[in-house]
Amino acid sequence: MKDDRQLVQTRTFLFAEALAFTMAALIHAGLPAEEYGRRDAIVFESVLAGILFVGYCLSRYNQSWTRRIGIAVQGIALLGTVIGRFSIIAGAGPAIVFDLVFYRAITFILLWGLTVTIIAPTFSVLNFTRRGEGDKVHE
Repeated sequence: MKDDRQLVQTRTFLFAEALAFTMAALIHAGLPAEEYGRRDAIVFESVLAGILFVGYCLSRYNQSWTRRIGIAVQGIALLGTVIGRFSIIAGAGPAIVFDLVFYRAITFILLWGLTVTIIAPTFSVLNFTRRGEGDKVHE
């Protein structure tokens, strides 16, 4: 069975990313100020938050699915983020300072989470040593 710490890391990334997209959707809903309101951004970010949250819930339901679910939903969210960044560049998306900062930060976090999820079962993230199939991890 996979190391519990690595499962927790993947789930933490999924939950934090879902929370970040939820907060961005609330900001685009005009929560702090009406000038940030953008309906298309609300829908887009809410869908990505929902996908990440469903992935988080499914990973809690069955631990053996955590890695595959993490890779799939973070990959979808990363693709969506790239599309969002291109819409900002093309002038179709919101171009406020918040969006420029948010999309850079969330792209970095998604890449980091995806990398951790991909290498977690094979490599120890903390000491970068390769583990065998039957090796135990000492805490």
